[in-house]
Amino acid sequence: MTSRILSLCTLALVMVAPAAAQSGDDAFRFAQRQSLATSELIGSAGVGIAGRGDLGDLFRNPAGLGWMDRGAFSISLNSSSVQNDGIYSIGGGSSSAESITLSDTRLGGATYAYKVPTAMGSMVIAGGISQTASFERSLSFNGENGLNSLTDFLMPLSNEFELVEENGEVFPEFSRPLSFIGFETFAIDLDGNAVAAGDPVPFVQAVSAGTIGQSGLVEEEGRQSSFNVGAAFEASKDVMVGFSMNIPFGTYKYARLLEEDDFQNDNDGNGGTTDFAFLSFSEAFESRMVGLSLRGGVSANVSNNIRVGLSIETPTWYSVSEDYDTGLYTEFDNGDAFEYGDDFEEDAGRGSFDYTVKTPWRMEAGIAFEAGNLTISGDLEFVDWSQMELDSDTYAFSDENLAIRQAFESTTNVRIGAGYRFEKLQLRGGLAVNPDPRTNSDINRDRGTVGLGLSYFVNDQFAFDLGVMAEVFEDSYQPYSEVANAPVVSEEVARSFFSIGVRVGL
Repeated sequence: MTSRILSLCTLALVMVAPAAAQSGDDAFRFAQRQSLATSELIGSAGVGIAGRGDLGDLFRNPAGLGWMDRGAFSISLNSSSVQNDGIYSIGGGSSSAESITLSDTRLGGATYAYKVPTAMGSMVIAGGISQTASFERSLSFNGENGLNSLTDFLMPLSNEFELVEENGEVFPEFSRPLSFIGFETFAIDLDGNAVAAGDPVPFVQAVSAGTIGQSGLVEEEGRQSSFNVGAAFEASKDVMVGFSMNIPFGTYKYARLLEEDDFQNDNDGNGGTTDFAFLSFSEAFESRMVGLSLRGGVSANVSNNIRVGLSIETPTWYSVSEDYDTGLYTEFDNGDAFEYGDDFEEDAGRGSFDYTVKTPWRMEAGIAFEAGNLTISGDLEFVDWSQMELDSDTYAFSDENLAIRQAFESTTNVRIGAGYRFEKLQLRGGLAVNPDPRTNSDINRDRGTVGLGLSYFVNDQFAFDLGVMAEVFEDSYQPYSEVANAPVVSEEVARSFFSIGVRVGL
């Protein structure tokens, strides 16, 4: 026990790296958006860069606000549902799938636009708040693993510890918090014989034989919203120019649990094994973010029935504050149990970290064709995801930023939509394809989205809007990495949004 106390004291001196939550995948998560600003946008899968002439333009191409023929106010309520099916596999085998469904209902957005009285031309000023992303998601899995264990992952590399001798006792000083936590709970332990033999990594793990049961739960929570203010004016006949300032903000919570059970008692203390019985490993972090970006656009009628638009958005600079926590509990056949992380003073793997994220530039182009009551629209959005960057005053992200440039590439997102107006009813629909920008993934994470919606006009000033949007994609999760033949959980995710809103002309 003395060696473990001394190891804890030295760990506090060498811990300089942040929590494991900051990576290209995390920057990508914050940078992704869903078209949830208004019920109309949801129902058309977000298409509208050419200029819609409604409140949704504040969140797409602000130049389109100039086509509004009056001021307006809208408010919407969004309900989301996500189903995540997970299949645990290792060494070519797999368990049965497990499925979890979550639902959530919140304010979708509220937007106000004022039509400025002008002697000629058009000018509109608008402001609003809107949901831009939902992080709600949960994954459950279980299976049997005869190849490795979390305790393999907790083993340090030769450069992640030093052996120190004091008063005739040898103890390790760790620079890796997870290895220290494993050592404190006897998930790994120092092997005296290996030390005497000069083994470069003289540790043994608690699980060293047989097959163990592994089960886990991953939960993600939170949402991102954006407060936007913008304006549009008629720069020349049939040409609108617009600008907006966008302040995204939100919270993302992540928690995962992994349990291992020696259900066959293969590790019983005989034949060189320990008498391991059970462990429970948990990690969690919460990210609070606020950012800033600027967007400018133009929308023009090039003929009586064709409108085109362009929009450019600067990178969003996010300031992120993150709290993280780690815990490990182990049990052995002789009744011994050890836990790390349940005491406030046990702060290895716990703390706070502030950093920034810079997202890429976004360039979009759109076209809309009108024929009578029918409108057909299409958008292209170009984003070079390799330009994402992480930064901090207390940690150099050079390795992480190099990994982003190597692991991400540019993509072109495509959206198409159509709408038809009857006397008091307008129907709309849309499709969107967002390719996955990761270059080193063998999983199809491309996101396909479909939207359907309608508006019912009670009179010239009041309308009800309904919108439904659904997306499907694949993903994967590893309970731990950097271990040969580590288990993988394949995921199939289906997410849907339902929105109901009202619009009032002013």
